[in-house]
Amino acid sequence: MLLFTLIVRYFCIEIYVRMAELFYKDDKNRDFLLACEAVRVESGYHMSVADIVSLAILRPAKSFYLHPREYSKIIKGSGRCLPDNYLKRALHLEILRRHDEIKLRFPTLKTHEIAKIIENQQAPRFYISEKRAANLYYDLLKKKP
Repeated sequence: MLLFTLIVRYFCIEIYVRMAELFYKDDKNRDFLLACEAVRVESGYHMSVADIVSLAILRPAKSFYLHPREYSKIIKGSGRCLPDNYLKRALHLEILRRHDEIKLRFPTLKTHEIAKIIENQQAPRFYISEKRAANLYYDLLKKKP
């Protein structure tokens, strides 16, 4: 019975995490499309897709679009196992930098409290590659009503 309960709990958590990831992905996609459209409008509609996305990914994003648990995992890792991908590495380093900054100002805060603060902050950019951004932009344009 205990094993069954553990298995059910595990699958419930997995389903919750997957649904949350879809929620953050939808938010990121919507915000990225808005950034691309803003770049396109500001340019007077005379830019290639490559130029649009290369400028859009450098615009501030509303958040890092991570599940709340991911912030804590990154912070607890303290930069010991940084990802090989340069964009993921930059994302991790930015979160760690913000953690250190907040910890200096408020030394009594716990990791999960700092993670919650970072979760509600803007990201300096969209952490996706130009190639992925171009593909995403085309996909989002196809789905646009």
